[in-house]
Amino acid sequence: MKSSIIIFFVLLSQFTHAQIAFEEAGITVDSLNTPNGQNYLVINPYQPGMAFTEERGGMPQTGEAYRSEKIAIDNQQWEVLVFSDWLSEKGMVSPIGFTPFGIFYSQVSFDKGLYSGKVLFSSSGKAEVVDIPYFRNKAPIQSGCLSKDGKYMILSIESNHSYGVEDLYVVERETDGSWGKVKNLGHQLNTVFQEVTPFLAEDNRTLFFATNGRGGEGSFDLFYTVRQDESWRNWSKPVNLGPKVNTSGAETSFGYQDGSKWAYYVSSQDSDGYGDIMKVKFREDIEEDTTTIVAPEPVVIEPIEENQRILLKVVDAKTDEVLPAELLTESGKRIGANGLFEIDSLTGEEVEVKSQGYLPKMIMLDEQLKTGENVISLSSIAKGNVITLDHVLFHRGTANMVEGSEKELNLVVEVMNDNPDIKILLKGHTDNTGDPVKNVQLSEERVKTVKEYIILQGISPYRVSGRGYGGNQPLYSNETEETRKLNRRVEFEVVED
Repeated sequence: MKSSIIIFFVLLSQFTHAQIAFEEAGITVDSLNTPNGQNYLVINPYQPGMAFTEERGGMPQTGEAYRSEKIAIDNQQWEVLVFSDWLSEKGMVSPIGFTPFGIFYSQVSFDKGLYSGKVLFSSSGKAEVVDIPYFRNKAPIQSGCLSKDGKYMILSIESNHSYGVEDLYVVERETDGSWGKVKNLGHQLNTVFQEVTPFLAEDNRTLFFATNGRGGEGSFDLFYTVRQDESWRNWSKPVNLGPKVNTSGAETSFGYQDGSKWAYYVSSQDSDGYGDIMKVKFREDIEEDTTTIVAPEPVVIEPIEENQRILLKVVDAKTDEVLPAELLTESGKRIGANGLFEIDSLTGEEVEVKSQGYLPKMIMLDEQLKTGENVISLSSIAKGNVITLDHVLFHRGTANMVEGSEKELNLVVEVMNDNPDIKILLKGHTDNTGDPVKNVQLSEERVKTVKEYIILQGISPYRVSGRGYGGNQPLYSNETEETRKLNRRVEFEVVED
């Protein structure tokens, strides 16, 4: 397919960059921490103050989503807003960011089996829903940050165009004070796993966030990256904050006041699932932004040549044999009899690739697809085949699935509905750390969780069995967290077709 494209060249003369160094390991802020646990920490950039969510706080007793307390931190009186996590009741709330006049915060509600999120602004005791075009969050948690100048909001949500579960998105404030539509920050930051608790430094370019999709010291690690242009999709390679901050547990919610020697974050190093607020002494070197933007001039590019097309090629994962396939998009179904699909535009849409007798796969139509041929491998559901469910994840040390794992399980349900004769054996695996007996028990509990989910979707329990193997069948070395993570997996074997 040939088409003419008009683009605008923008010249950037120099990019802001950051150097972050920590002088010592993080320490707990005892005056803030309680047995209830803390999460979703946000720092007030205007005065000594912060907000966070109390993880087992229960339902608020008043109409307010939070309470205000005066707490001494570092010989100063801080105003602390404490939100209540009432996820077990009807939903959850978490702070996003302060303005001189109030605070933005997230709220996620659960109704009729579905989660839905929204953003609110609270001022003088009154809360109003913020109108954000095309905003949608279908995950049970939602977090975010507000730039100090109030021009940008970075949100962690699972939307229609997310790469996996929670992704990072930007929302820009328009000149009339309204908010624009949500925009995904792209594959250079977002992974198929979770990106949460963003913090945007005062330069509006240096971004801190937590993810469980890039390896590191533990389950969630903190990283930072620098925006390279005005597109909000071009970022420097994320840098791990290192062992003085990140531990074998989960670290999230990094933030600081500009000019402060202390940064604050949340850590659950003991892996009990509940966080403590920590502080760490650091040095920050964020250079002055000397970006120069040249007035854009339209440039017409010649029609795309044949060798610049973007193709999807669907093949068998084991044999590389080309498969007849379907591409299911929002606009309808496309058939690829020869296993090839030509992509005419990168819409950012998530689509399903499907072939009879194979487990379907979800992919994004975005810039991850390269010019030329892109191979999509599907796994056969023939008897005896073992298929790893790469995106079915669990919170560390528990049988609780990470939000968004249902997406891949729904594909298993779909293929079982399409093939009513097949039966599967679920196999649960852990890494080899800890007590081997407890690891087997944990893997069995995780298999039970997955089995129950599949049965709840209408699949007969006689078609689904399961077994936990603990750490006895590793696929990779257990020497590093990066490879241990790959050994913590759920598979299914087709035992009858």
